[in-house]
Amino acid sequence: MNESHIARKIKDVLDAGLGLTPEASARLRVARERALERHRAPVAVSATAGASTGGGSGRTGVLIGGSPHQLLTRIVLPAAILVAAAFGLQQWQDTQRAARSLAQQVAEIEEIDSGLLTGDLPIKAYLDEDFQAWLKRSAE
Repeated sequence: MNESHIARKIKDVLDAGLGLTPEASARLRVARERALERHRAPVAVSATAGASTGGGSGRTGVLIGGSPHQLLTRIVLPAAILVAAAFGLQQWQDTQRAARSLAQQVAEIEEIDSGLLTGDLPIKAYLDEDFQAWLKRSAE
């Protein structure tokens, strides 16, 4: 026995055992035929994965017959959010780099100041042009 034979037997038993009026039986037959037609109708393949193509929810794929509202909510809006997030991330990274650079400059200035304050030479000696020339000559 195949599936269609079993289904036919069940249908015959249900139709005979219910004692329905001819009108009710005709309405059931029409409803059954409509259901079978919908079941046999070819299902259109959606262009996007996960999008429904008729049947239960009545929605279509974005690229095949999608409404402009669906296009906006499924493609444009997420793309705009992604671009805004990338821009925000770039701005945050630039701020972090600037803060690190400033911290590095401050550390260098602190090191020079502490060297000046703890050294034996007075600060005026570093400002003297003759001393700067002497340092260059002695380094050579």
